[in-house]
Amino acid sequence: MSRSARMAVRLWPPALAALLVLAAWELAVWWFQLPDFVLPTPQNIVLTALQDPRHVLDDTLTTVAEAMGGYLAGSLLGLALAIVFVVVPWLGRAAMPLYVTINSVPMIAYGPLAIIFLGVGSASKVVLIVVAVSYTVLTNALAGLRQCDAGMISLLRSYGASDVTILTKLRIPAAVPAIFAGLRVAVVHAMILAVVLEMLGANAGLGWSIFRSTQMMDFVQAWVAVGASVVASLVIYSAIDWISRRCAWW
Repeated sequence: MSRSARMAVRLWPPALAALLVLAAWELAVWWFQLPDFVLPTPQNIVLTALQDPRHVLDDTLTTVAEAMGGYLAGSLLGLALAIVFVVVPWLGRAAMPLYVTINSVPMIAYGPLAIIFLGVGSASKVVLIVVAVSYTVLTNALAGLRQCDAGMISLLRSYGASDVTILTKLRIPAAVPAIFAGLRVAVVHAMILAVVLEMLGANAGLGWSIFRSTQMMDFVQAWVAVGASVVASLVIYSAIDWISRRCAWW
């Protein structure tokens, strides 16, 4: 089977499911005669988006930039902390309770404080996304790094392998599937946080568009922003999933 055929086989089930959901949505709105302020049809949402596509694109790029900036920085921070905590166990035992305490409160609760300290710009969103993403990646990476068989570690030590060699040759390769599992979960959290934090205070972005449209009773425009957020999240998640399948093909 060719590469394009394999891709088609993999993509048609979700594509068919999406079409069925949209068709059912359109039919339900028509059948129950729902007004737009209750639930607009997918057709109305698309037509509204096409009236000012540049505005929708600008808001989408703003939100994606905030989400991906925080996601990349948080992922690197989480991976670095996981490696440090494995190499220096006492530091992990000291720092993890503090990290868990910070993340036991939803990041949304820190939103007003972040806006006070950092303003309504992108910085307040990126910082909170970094904290949330780093914790998700950290916990998954730690689980992966610590799951190595003790017998394999003892075997490498018997051949004179150092802690660095064991880390690079055994622990990290074995942890790759767990790390990418955390990265896939974290990218969804990053987009959700970016949108919701923009609703608390922002100058642009999909969350700000949803809040502003709701205040102006323009519910179709709010659904346009929601739809753009969904599409952007799916594209980013698919990209991370594609990378994970290339890096952890087993």
